Amino acid sequence: MHKGRLIFRLVQSSGFLVAMVGVGLAQIQEEGSPLTITPFQTATFVTGPESARLLNGLAEFSAALLRWTDTPREPVQIVGSVIKSAYLPYYAQWSRAQAGGAKPSSAFVLDRVSDGYRSLVSPRIIRLTIGDRLSLGPLPSVEISGERAAQVPFIINNTRASAVRVTFKNIAGSGSDLPLRTLDLQPGQAEGFFLTFRCTDGTAVQQFAVQVDGQDLKFALPLTHHAVGTLQVRIFDESGVLTPARVYLTGADHQSYAPKNHVQRMVLGDYGQPFPGDCYFHAVGSFDLTLPSGATTVEVVKGMEYLPVRMVVPILAGNPAMVEVRLQRKTNLARAGWYSGDVHVHANLFAETRTTPRDVLLVAQAEDLNVINLLPCNDPRTTIITDRQYFTGRLDQVSDPDHLVYFNEEMRNDLYGHVGFLNLKSFVEPAYTGFPHSPYPFDYPANYSQAAQAKAQGAVVTYVHPGLPSEFPVDIALGVADTIDAMSQGDEEISTGHWYRLLNCGFRCPISAGTDSFLNIPHHLIPGAGRLYVKSGQPLTYAGWMAGYKSGRSFATNGPLLQFTVNGCEAGEEIRSDSSTITLTVTGVATSFVPMSSLEIIVNGHTRKRIEATGPDSYSLQLGEQLQIEASSWVALRVRGPGHRLIPNDHEVYAHTSPVYVTLRNQPIASPSDAVFFIKQIDALIAKMNDSGVYANLGQKDEIVNRFRRAQEIYRKIAGQGQGH
Repeated sequence: MHKGRLIFRLVQSSGFLVAMVGVGLAQIQEEGSPLTITPFQTATFVTGPESARLLNGLAEFSAALLRWTDTPREPVQIVGSVIKSAYLPYYAQWSRAQAGGAKPSSAFVLDRVSDGYRSLVSPRIIRLTIGDRLSLGPLPSVEISGERAAQVPFIINNTRASAVRVTFKNIAGSGSDLPLRTLDLQPGQAEGFFLTFRCTDGTAVQQFAVQVDGQDLKFALPLTHHAVGTLQVRIFDESGVLTPARVYLTGADHQSYAPKNHVQRMVLGDYGQPFPGDCYFHAVGSFDLTLPSGATTVEVVKGMEYLPVRMVVPILAGNPAMVEVRLQRKTNLARAGWYSGDVHVHANLFAETRTTPRDVLLVAQAEDLNVINLLPCNDPRTTIITDRQYFTGRLDQVSDPDHLVYFNEEMRNDLYGHVGFLNLKSFVEPAYTGFPHSPYPFDYPANYSQAAQAKAQGAVVTYVHPGLPSEFPVDIALGVADTIDAMSQGDEEISTGHWYRLLNCGFRCPISAGTDSFLNIPHHLIPGAGRLYVKSGQPLTYAGWMAGYKSGRSFATNGPLLQFTVNGCEAGEEIRSDSSTITLTVTGVATSFVPMSSLEIIVNGHTRKRIEATGPDSYSLQLGEQLQIEASSWVALRVRGPGHRLIPNDHEVYAHTSPVYVTLRNQPIASPSDAVFFIKQIDALIAKMNDSGVYANLGQKDEIVNRFRRAQEIYRKIAGQGQGH
C-alpha cells in the first residue's frame, strides 16, 4: 500500500483516526479527558509507549495554552502539523503501507516533538535551559484567583549531550521541600509541562527550586492575587424564555472560563481556519461561576438568525453580578418553513460513550440547529461501531418539536471514500470495508453495494468530506448516491467545484453541508457552524426535511441567509421552455450577522453577475437581474466574504443555494469537459485500486472495475450530448 492511499486516509478522511484506550491514552484519561484527537490517534497506531507519550504531551500542552487569550494561535497550529508529520510513519506501518520496511524511528518523534515545544510562544511560558549551567527565561507574574490552582507552563530544553533528570520543588515554608515534578530528558530534548500549585495566603512570591544532576537553581515566581466574585448569567430568546447558547467568557486574568459540569471547548484550526483557538461552552440558558475581580468579557452566539451579543461585565469582590442577555432574532426562517440542519456530526468517536443523546440535544438547541444527523461509524482497532447502540431507525426520543436528533450511519472505506446514509430505517452492514486489523480488511465490496441497500430503504446518500479520486462520480452516475457535501471541513472552493461539475453533467445534486464535528473531542469543529437550510414547510418533521433536502429546496451557509428566485421559481424547481432562448429574471437577497463581500449569480459554474458590498451594505445585499439563456442550464446564488472569528469552521464566509434548473427544448445539461474530467478521475481511482487496494482475489477487484467502467460509459454519453459551458 503506497503513499497515495496513506495521504488520502490522513487528509481526506480525518474521521477515521480513532481508537480504544491504548498506549499513551490511559494516563491522560486518569488525569482528565483529552482535549485533542491526538491521544486517540496514538492509541490506535503508535506502537512505542514513549513516542505516544511525547506526541500526546505536546498536543495536550499546546491546546491547554489556548485557554489564555494572549497565547498566539499560529504556533499552536504549526505544532498540530508537526504532530501529524511525526505519527505519519506509525500510521504507515499500521495500515501496512510499508509492510516489511523500516520501522518508525522513536528518535524522529523525539526530535519533532522537541522542535514543536521550542516553537511555541506565549507570555505565560517560562523556559528553562539546561546547558553548562541552568538558566531561566523571564518570569511572568502568575495570576492567582482565590483558591483556584495556578497552572504555570514550563518548557525545558536540554542542550547537553547527556540525559538529565529534572526535579521541581516547592521550597516555600517549613516542611514543604517536597518534589512536585520529576522529568527525564534525553540529549537535545525539549518538553513542556504545567507546574500546578495553590497560594491562598496573599504572598507576593512563591519560592521554587529546580534540581538537575546535583545542580540547584532557586527562583521566586511573582504572584498577582485577584480577589474573586460571582457572576450569574441568564440568556433569553426573543420571547423572553431562557434559551441555550454558545458562550465565550474571558476573565480579567486573560483566561477562558466555563461553569462546572460544562465542557470547555476550543475552536479547531487544523484546516487552516484564520481564527482558531477561541474557548467556549454550550450553556443551558443560565449559569453562574466564580471569577477574578476586574473586567470580564461575555459573548453569546446562537446560530445564524440571532445577533451575537458581546459585553464587558465588572466583577467586584464580594458583590455578586447578574447579567441578563436578551438575544435579538434578526430573522425567523421557520415561519416561512425553512429549517436548518447538519448532515454529518459524531456524538462520539473512538469507541467512547461520553456524549449522550441529551448532550447532543443541548448542542442543537444552543446552536439553533433544527435537524442534527449523527453518523455512527467504526472504530478501527475494535469491532465496535461507535454510537451504534443509539440507532433505532427513527428520531431519537430526546428530540423536541424544534430540534430533531436522528442517528444514521457513516459507511467508510478509505480507498473509495466515506458516505453518509440519512433517513435510515435499518442499519447497513458491513458499515466499513478495507480497514486492516478488522473483520473487513478487504476493499470489497465497494461503496456501491451498501449505498444501494440504503437507497432501497428510502435513504438519502451523500459523500461526506468528498475528495478525488473517489467513488462518488461512479455512484452518482449509477443512481445510488444523491450528492456530495459541497460544504464540509476544509476548502469549500474545491468541493464546490466538484459539485459544479456534477451539475454540469446533468445530475440534479442538491447542495449539502456537514461539519464532521466530534462532540467527544473538546478541541474540534462546531456542529452547525456550516449548515444546510431546507424548505420543508410547517410544522417541522424529519420526513419533510429529508424530502426538501433531496429535492434541493435548500441553501448551505456558514453565516449568510439567502432568498432566491428565478422567474418566481425557488431552488430545486425547474423552468421548461420549447424556445431556444429564454430571459430569466433572477432575484436574490442575502443578510448576515458577519460581513459579506459579494453576492453572485452562478450559471453552470460561472459567475454571470456579481454585486460587491461596500460599507454598511456588507451585512445586507440584494440583486435583481435579467439574464439571457441560450442552452439548458442551472442557476444559483453564491455569497463570498472574508474570514471572521464567528465563522469558526471555515476560511471564509460562504453561502450557496441549490440550483433552479432551466431546460430548453427538452435538451439535457451536458458539459463534455466536465464529463471527461470524471472519466479521468475514475481511471485514477482504478489505478489506485491496482496500486494499493487489498482484495481476497482478483474476482473482487474485477467486479468493481467493471462497475466503474459502466459509470464511465454514462459520462461518455454525456460528453457526446455535448454543449459547452
